[in-house]
Amino acid sequence: MKWISFFSLFCATFYVGATSNCPQTIDVDTSPVEGLLGTMLQVLLDRLDDMERKLSELQTELREHREEVERNRIPDCVSPTSATPPPDSTTPTTLTTTSTTQSTVTKPPNYVSCKNAPANVSGVYLIRINDTSAPFKVYCEMESFDGGWIVVQHRFDGTVDFFRRWFDYRNGFGEVDKEFWLGLEHIHQLTTVRAHEIVIEMKDFSGNYGYARYNAFQVGDENEQYILKTLGSYNGTAGDSLVQHKGRMFSTKDRDNDESPLIWASICESGWWHGVNDAYSNLNGRYVVTNVLKSNFWISFKEYRGMRFTRMMIREV
Repeated sequence: MKWISFFSLFCATFYVGATSNCPQTIDVDTSPVEGLLGTMLQVLLDRLDDMERKLSELQTELREHREEVERNRIPDCVSPTSATPPPDSTTPTTLTTTSTTQSTVTKPPNYVSCKNAPANVSGVYLIRINDTSAPFKVYCEMESFDGGWIVVQHRFDGTVDFFRRWFDYRNGFGEVDKEFWLGLEHIHQLTTVRAHEIVIEMKDFSGNYGYARYNAFQVGDENEQYILKTLGSYNGTAGDSLVQHKGRMFSTKDRDNDESPLIWASICESGWWHGVNDAYSNLNGRYVVTNVLKSNFWISFKEYRGMRFTRMMIREV
């Protein structure tokens, strides 16, 4: 508002200056006019100063109002766990520490095996074989056969192709809560660090169910071509169609370890512990119903008939 005052003062001064240039004969006549203008100018300046003061007060009130609104809004935007108490707060330090801990994202726990996971709750868990290994996901079966089992192979709808290369069988493929193969390296590590048993379940497309259980199971390392190193005694209802593969190295379509002129992994279209005369089991074969060598069969159960459901599980003993 100061510029308005200066402008008015300039105009009045200009006017007075202009009248002072008039002939001296009218000086007496214009003197009252000059006094009147001076009075009007002073009144105008006083009013302008008053308006400027009121405007300044309004601006101050507006600023204080905005600050009040901001102060009232801050508590709604800050998480209680992250708010810092004022310097004179009497809140114990332990409570502040507790709030900070609660705001931290909790990592899922790791277990040495499924036997250590919560009882009677089947699902996906993280397993850490030892303190130096990285954790990995497994599916723990906690109900069948008294629970505590790590599922290493599961097939039930044919959505996953099991006719794969060495790389896939070594590292694993599929999803552990769907159709999958856990991976030979994980199976080797698990069965080498601690003794394990194995149970194999199967069901054909007619609903016939059987299982084969062995009280010892171990797979060698990759330098040994993941050989089926140990297989304990059998019991079950499906018959023993794995003992013939004991001592056999694992083979895939791109790595033939069957010690036969034939490439059984290609004939049976699977990755398995194929042998010289491979006609006993092939649970990673094609998901088909027909009685052929490439099906996922267990010969002592239903000969070469393909299985609708298979599941291989190991458990620490």
